[in-house]
Amino acid sequence: MADPRPALRAVHVPALVLRAEGDYKKWAVTYDYKRTLPEATLLYLKGAGHAISSDKPALYLSLIRAFLLDRPLPLPAWNSADPPR
Repeated sequence: MADPRPALRAVHVPALVLRAEGDYKKWAVTYDYKRTLPEATLLYLKGAGHAISSDKPALYLSLIRAFLLDRPLPLPAWNSADPPR
């Protein structure tokens, strides 16, 4: 499967990147998508595993709804390349 990131660099629309505390992917992989998508917002969800919609369904839905309706997000954006501690 081809790497989608080169093509995504040209996508200039709002994007939401969600990262769970218990995700098995390395932080650098997540942050690379935040950097790749020019208008991306990265949110870190403490206490959730990789399946955010199952682990934190109410929070997940509130984030998606707020994003799609262009309302303030219930979590702050994560802008650092350093992982949360």
